[in-house]
Order: sequence, then C-alpha cells, then structure tokens
Amino acid sequence: MPAQTVEEIERQICAAINEKVPLQAIYDGRVRLLCPHMLGRNRASHRRILCLQIGGESASGLERKNGPGWCCLALEKFSSVEQTEAVWQTAGSSLRRPNCIDRIELEVTG
Repeated sequence: MPAQTVEEIERQICAAINEKVPLQAIYDGRVRLLCPHMLGRNRASHRRILCLQIGGESASGLERKNGPGWCCLALEKFSSVEQTEAVWQTAGSSLRRPNCIDRIELEVTG
C-alpha cells in the first residue's frame, strides 16, 4: 500500500465508519485488518479511532482487556488504509464510549 496523507487516511476512515466497510491498514509499521467504529478526540485533542481488529498484526496481540479485538488507535500512526472485501464485524460493547475518546466526532449508526 502506498503512503497516504493524514487527510486521505481520515477520509477513508470516515467512509468506512459511514458505510461499515473494513479497512486494511498499515499502523505503526504493522498490517492490520480493522472495522472502525468511532472517530473522535482524546482529552489532549489528539485524533483517535476506536476499531475492532479482526486480523493482521499487533504488538500486544488481538485480544484486548476491554473486549476481543477492540483497540483505540492514533490517527497519526497510520501510514495507509484501503477498503477490503472482508466482512464487517462488530461486538456488543461497541456502542459504549471508550476511555480513549473524550469527544466523539463520528460513529457507526444502526
């Protein structure tokens, strides 16, 4: 995947949230398969994306303390994203507000 600007990455993530489309991403140097559910800002106003990671790599493994596969990722650590043909997934706890997002800007609906 070619490197993209932060603006291009943000547009792809917003489209994936709106359309419920999984993304293949390079995040912090690792390939990840993600279903982004929420975009917002933390208390320090840094952009964060709440995702269900359904495949790929992770330094800490795919199981998280806040539920299977949930991760909160920093927008600036993505180098590229693209839509994939994988099946959209979610989990029961996806609608609660995560600790990493203080101000929600966009979230999955329906």
